[in-house]
Amino acid sequence: MTDSLDQVLLPIVRRGGKEVPRLPGVHVAMPPRRAARGRSRDRLFVYLKLEGNAPLSPTEMERLTAQLAAEYYRTAGSATSAMRAVAEGLNELLLHRNLSAVNRGRQAIGVLVMGVVRGERLFLLQCGSAQSYLINAEGVKQFHEPGAGRGLGVGRAARLQFYQTPLKPGDTLLMSPNPPLTWNTTTLRNLRRLVLKELYARLLRRTSGDIEAVALQVTRGKGRIRLVGPASASEARPSRPAAQPQPTPPPPQKPATPVAEANGVAVAPLKPPPPPPSQGKPATETQSPSPPAAKSPPRESRVRAGWRALRTFAGSMWRAFGTLLARLMPEESALNLPPSTLMFIAVAVPLIVVAVSMAVYLQRGEGALYEVYVERARQAGDQAETFEHAAEQRIGWQAVLEYVDLAEEIKVTEETQRLRALATQQLDNLDKVVRIEVQRAFAAGELPAGTRISRLAISQENDLYMLDATTGQVYRAVFTGKGYERDEAFYCGKVQTPLIVSDLVDIAPLPPGHPAGATLIGLDGDGNLVECIPGRSDQLIIQPPAPDSNWGTPRAIALDGGDLYVLDTLTNSVWVYSSASNYSELPEFFFGNDVPDMQNVVDITATNGTLYLLNQDSSMIIARYQSDVVDEPAIYQDSRPDLPDGPTLSYATFRQLQYSPPPDPSIYLLDGEQQAVYHLSLQLVYQRQYRPVLPLPEGEVTAFAIGPDRRVFLATGDQVYFGFLP
Repeated sequence: MTDSLDQVLLPIVRRGGKEVPRLPGVHVAMPPRRAARGRSRDRLFVYLKLEGNAPLSPTEMERLTAQLAAEYYRTAGSATSAMRAVAEGLNELLLHRNLSAVNRGRQAIGVLVMGVVRGERLFLLQCGSAQSYLINAEGVKQFHEPGAGRGLGVGRAARLQFYQTPLKPGDTLLMSPNPPLTWNTTTLRNLRRLVLKELYARLLRRTSGDIEAVALQVTRGKGRIRLVGPASASEARPSRPAAQPQPTPPPPQKPATPVAEANGVAVAPLKPPPPPPSQGKPATETQSPSPPAAKSPPRESRVRAGWRALRTFAGSMWRAFGTLLARLMPEESALNLPPSTLMFIAVAVPLIVVAVSMAVYLQRGEGALYEVYVERARQAGDQAETFEHAAEQRIGWQAVLEYVDLAEEIKVTEETQRLRALATQQLDNLDKVVRIEVQRAFAAGELPAGTRISRLAISQENDLYMLDATTGQVYRAVFTGKGYERDEAFYCGKVQTPLIVSDLVDIAPLPPGHPAGATLIGLDGDGNLVECIPGRSDQLIIQPPAPDSNWGTPRAIALDGGDLYVLDTLTNSVWVYSSASNYSELPEFFFGNDVPDMQNVVDITATNGTLYLLNQDSSMIIARYQSDVVDEPAIYQDSRPDLPDGPTLSYATFRQLQYSPPPDPSIYLLDGEQQAVYHLSLQLVYQRQYRPVLPLPEGEVTAFAIGPDRRVFLATGDQVYFGFLP
């Protein structure tokens, strides 16, 4: 297929009342002669802005964006996966740069727009505050999600937004890290037929104050992409493909390690390894498993132990070298080394690192390396205690945990455990974390092999119900005084005859007093309901009347005083069934005239006619029954020091939520990655969070529930832990 569209990019910049013809951080690229699989037809543009007090020089920005382009064309796979790999690598690079400069109070946050044009389709990635507007014959389409996150370089997990859209000649894409308040889908509609020079003049004329944006315009052509300035928008030549020699083949297990070339200049690896001394990890990394006793790893044969330790030391040396390159990257003087010299470094340094690692290990042993890590941890802790601001203290104590992790790869001692406990306690104080003792609910193997618990529900009698995502079936367990015992006679799940019930997708505890003794209700993917009775294998099957629009994808349920709320993401609906009719009457639509976007909602809960909807990006929607007042997105109020209010909570990724009734009516949310349960008021004011005293060995928490006696349950795959909230 012949690529018949050309793209021309024009920066639109005014600072201090003066127009700026050139905008560092904007880069365009054509595919090199030897691009990776899937890249040969991709025309790429990168728009990167660094916000904060640690900027790069214009030359440094040009080199960095060229490096991003080179990394994209070296990455095989889909356009989305390649852009994700580049953005995540940039996030790691900026994060390590920020952590290394925390003691100087300097930080740079990356706002990124990256686009790929392939044929007549645009693939777009955004991160941070960036917004884009596509202006075409159909109107104006905005690309932006509330709660998009702060940007790159502030945490391990970057929040990336992806979009796809067709392109036609005459289409214009406006991109900005901070668009003017006057830009919206109405005010930009009349820019459709303007050429770039007219567009440039009109946007400057209609916008007061400073402005920074990039306009991309699509024309018929031969598949070229070019970057122009205001003075030469109609005369610029197309950009030339970057001269990118075939990169050095990476080792299979570390594809981002080798040093490659972009535009004839060698550049350091995009994705740096973990940080060296004086750096740390974000809050999501603080829950490292702690061995129960301070003793060295088990004894192995001398040869095997020696090589294992050598690999550990060599790896640490390579990490240190990789971070050194990352630190050199922002310095213009380092990047101005001759290409021949840098190419020699690219080939020689890995060999040198291995040789030096072997020599140092054989001469000094891993004991010396352990002492270095412990001393760095002590220094990071001493430095954290001198900081005045909570944000600086948080990063300092995270650095302590980083070095303790490295030291405990060699051996676990009383000193490493002391440092870990100290840093964890300090971070808990900053984040209002309450540690709770938990225990296993079952012995290993109590549940069927392959069980993956996706939902939990607790009855008024504190019976435990577990929805298995593998089978779509619910298991019940009763408390024995010490732990939980499975009810083998209980069945709740799919049925083949006479009425068909498919795999259950959600469950909820029923209020007491059900006439048949049922304690649980379940929803399947077709909108059918089952009510399940303890100790029995039969269940009550209900086929409620479908909404007028029919079912799309029923995904979640919530009970509010017996009334049943059903979320259908495909039809963008929440339907309410009345308990008075035993769900036999047509449901009512929950919303009034203002209907929010619910395509990305993952869970719901409700109380007294107020519905809380949790989005996949951890933002929240709050709405009242059949009211036109919808809070979208609702604002979290973060009471922790130095952390902002906003549509998301810092360092949190929520997947489930639950309402807890009086005497302390609250909203609880699960952050499975951190094994944390967040406690918020009904107005979304942060109260505290609960975590196990020791990290759960199975890893991510997949479901949670809080019972009537403040008993909290955490599921990890096929196991459940429980404890009590204070």
